[in-house]
Amino acid sequence: MKKIILLILVLAVGILELKAQVTTVNLDLITSKINGGMPLPAEEEFYVRGAIPEKIEMVKLLIFPSNKTEKSGYTYFWKAPFGYKELSYQVLMSQPLRSNTDYHLEFGYYQKAGSDQISEVRNLIQQNIKTYLSTVTSIKRGGIKFSESDQILINNLSKIVEQGAFYFELPNGAKFPGFSDITRAKLEQRGRLKMGNAKFNVLGLRKEDNVRAVFANDYLTELEDILFSEVNQYLSPNMLVRVDETIFEKYATEKTDNSLPINIGYGAISLSNDLTDREYVTSPYVGLSFPLGNRTFARFMNNMSVSTGFFLSDKLENQLGETISGPVLDRPIYVGLGYNFFRFIRLNAGGTFITTEQLGGSKANSFQPFVGISAEFNIWMGIGSKKR
Repeated sequence: MKKIILLILVLAVGILELKAQVTTVNLDLITSKINGGMPLPAEEEFYVRGAIPEKIEMVKLLIFPSNKTEKSGYTYFWKAPFGYKELSYQVLMSQPLRSNTDYHLEFGYYQKAGSDQISEVRNLIQQNIKTYLSTVTSIKRGGIKFSESDQILINNLSKIVEQGAFYFELPNGAKFPGFSDITRAKLEQRGRLKMGNAKFNVLGLRKEDNVRAVFANDYLTELEDILFSEVNQYLSPNMLVRVDETIFEKYATEKTDNSLPINIGYGAISLSNDLTDREYVTSPYVGLSFPLGNRTFARFMNNMSVSTGFFLSDKLENQLGETISGPVLDRPIYVGLGYNFFRFIRLNAGGTFITTEQLGGSKANSFQPFVGISAEFNIWMGIGSKKR
């Protein structure tokens, strides 16, 4: 039994080594073709490689199914090594794509932003923030009122920053983190301000000045200063700006082949009727497994499958010398659940239909538990694409 298990492990390791080779597809900027116009690899990791123009310091790849939104996709970054001039980039697509599916791919190319560009986008965002605040603000006898809640206000202010800096990225690809607790505290302070006390809180007023308006303006100025300061922290001098992009819409992935999962392993059938009497027989077995899902995209449960097959040995006997066979081809038939480890090693457990030829000449059918370990091989059927 040890030799058989060792053989299974050796076969599995050999297959893993073959699978370790990662496919690479090329993006040609001149012809605007990816993978030579062929479908993208499906259900496996792969690299995307391409040439980059001079001064490009980062490449950003956004990919998502064409029938869904950006939120359902993934973003990958390649950054030029510090101090080196690179002529090409390579991005690992670590999240496999689904078979026979159209994807939206968007490649963005970034170089270091100039100080004038950063200053321009900073001024634009600040102006949009001022306009938005003036739109939602009203001054009443009870105090300064916003037409939206603090949380909605924070969300909308963050969107203004994200949209204004859409073509800009930090070298590490980090997004705008949102406004801090300082901003939230300033918004909460608004509820404690009383217009009735405004004349005592505003100094240097002239008679013609509107006390409430000045008081509100001072508060809004302080709020804007906090907002602008946090925006400026995000728009740092090392910001990168997108200077070019390559977009593929509704680009297809390959159709994966149908395969038949074959299990070859070694198992033990329990013949005991209680825990005190431990009797079992062992034999190699072969069978099929039917996955409960696509294990490329799921965890745990989708590494499980329903398994069925038969034991190969025709010389199984119990301690009494009675022959153990089965209902088909005189071999025990098993059914059960299997779980994959290391993708190719499968642990099976379930029940076995056996026939015991008793010494008296009669036959007794029973259903006994079994466990086994096997190697799983996917045999190509050549009858179309997988439906999972």
